[in-house]
Amino acid sequence: MDLIKDWLKRQLSNPQIVLLASVLLVVFLTIFFLGGFLAPVLASAVIAYLLDGIIMRFQKHGVPRLVAVCGVFVLFLLSIFLLFFVVFPSLVTELDKFVRNDVPGIVTNVSNNMKGAYQKYEYFRNKRLPDFFTKQLQPSKLATPSLTNSVTSIDQRSLDANEIEGPLSLTDEAPFDGVSLSSGEQGADPSSYERITSAVETELTEIGRRALTFSISSLKNIVVYMLYLVLVPVLVFFILKDKQAILNWFAKFLPSERSLTRQVWEEVNIQTSNYVRGKFWEVIIVWGVTYVTLKVFEIKAALLVSLFVGLSVLVPYVGATLMYIPIVILGYYQFGMSSTFVYLFIAYSIIQVLDGNVLAPVLLSEATSLHPIAIIAAILLFGGLWGFWGVFFAIPLATLVNSIIKAWPMEINKTLQR
Repeated sequence: MDLIKDWLKRQLSNPQIVLLASVLLVVFLTIFFLGGFLAPVLASAVIAYLLDGIIMRFQKHGVPRLVAVCGVFVLFLLSIFLLFFVVFPSLVTELDKFVRNDVPGIVTNVSNNMKGAYQKYEYFRNKRLPDFFTKQLQPSKLATPSLTNSVTSIDQRSLDANEIEGPLSLTDEAPFDGVSLSSGEQGADPSSYERITSAVETELTEIGRRALTFSISSLKNIVVYMLYLVLVPVLVFFILKDKQAILNWFAKFLPSERSLTRQVWEEVNIQTSNYVRGKFWEVIIVWGVTYVTLKVFEIKAALLVSLFVGLSVLVPYVGATLMYIPIVILGYYQFGMSSTFVYLFIAYSIIQVLDGNVLAPVLLSEATSLHPIAIIAAILLFGGLWGFWGVFFAIPLATLVNSIIKAWPMEINKTLQR
């Protein structure tokens, strides 16, 4: 207890550390408890933060800030228009077609493969395996008379058992021919596969229908989305236009001596801006390249699948690996175990290799490199706290923690030296 008291005394005696801890605590509590109410403001701040980098580039070339803000804001509105009236309707149409036409075929294909694998297993268990042991038990030239008699008696008992089972059979089906199985030999009712297939198909179709009609059936959500669609652009414009005034207003509530907080903020700002803007372009590029690749192979739902592949780069290591599952399922459904399926698998693997070893290092060259364990832990922690935005900002938030850990001991050492 004395060690803990001494440690707290050293920390609380430094006003710089107390100020930094207070700022972080206030920000965390605000987002955690008021994030739902302030969602439009927070979303607008994030979008403005992304657009501010483009505006600053224009300012470096001598363009007045207000002119740069207006130009970038118009481009932002055009992007929103294309997203809601071109990309989103195409995604909905493709999702509807995929759920109605392709999902039942995929489910049926999987069910047939399961039945085929089960029949092969039953054939091996009921036919090949007994034959193998029977051959092993057949008498050889070197066998002794007693062993020969034992094997003969075993075969005779097996034959008698088979003869006894014949009249007691409740069905008159032909013996198993190695290709199909009767319900008794399978040990399960074949109709169970059809019931499972029908249930899965119905459930998937219902999920797709609910996903397509949710926004239409919920008037409250439509009103909220329309409100966001109006509020967010307005907030983005004023945050960009009055950026310095807003920062000066917040600075009035902080002490004049805030070197540690400023140091942490400057480092995190550089790392976060590089990471977020780099990730944005990485998503766009991976999405586009994957879409073209899937279109070349004529994969169904290419736009939808490529979008998820692009978004998967937000979750390093895990996202790219998980997206192999839909690629493999769709490729096998359309091409089977053919050379085209292999080429598709190789093409997607090349995209992931180029993204991880060429594109990401170029776009994120100035971002702080973190250990994979730290990245995955940050994704799990902040994603659990703040959902999508927590996953999106997991690495910048991990960078914030890393910057604090590095700056904290330095400030303590300065205090002790004084």
